[in-house]
Amino acid sequence: MDEINEFISSQVLRYIEKKLGDAVKHITVFVSYTGDGVEVDVDVDASVLVDDSYLQKVVEEAAELGVCIADLVKERGWPLDPRDAEKCWKS
Repeated sequence: MDEINEFISSQVLRYIEKKLGDAVKHITVFVSYTGDGVEVDVDVDASVLVDDSYLQKVVEEAAELGVCIADLVKERGWPLDPRDAEKCWKS
C-alpha cells in the first residue's frame, strides 16, 4: 500500500508543480482509505502572488487526480502504467 500511496502522491506533486511552477513553497499530500474508498488531502503553500481562487482550484483538481489514480489502481491493478495515470490529469 505504501508504494501505491507514494505513486499517487508523486503524481499529485507533479501536477501541482506543473500548474504553479516556482510559486510553490510547500506541498503536503495525505492518502487514506476508508470503507467507502480513498481520500486524498492536499495542502499547498504558495507565493502571495498566486490568486487564492486559482490556488483552491489547483488543490481541488490535485485531490481529484489522486482519487482518479486510486480508482485506476483498483480497476487495473498494481503496478499502474504512469501513462494511464496521466489520463486523470486535467489540462
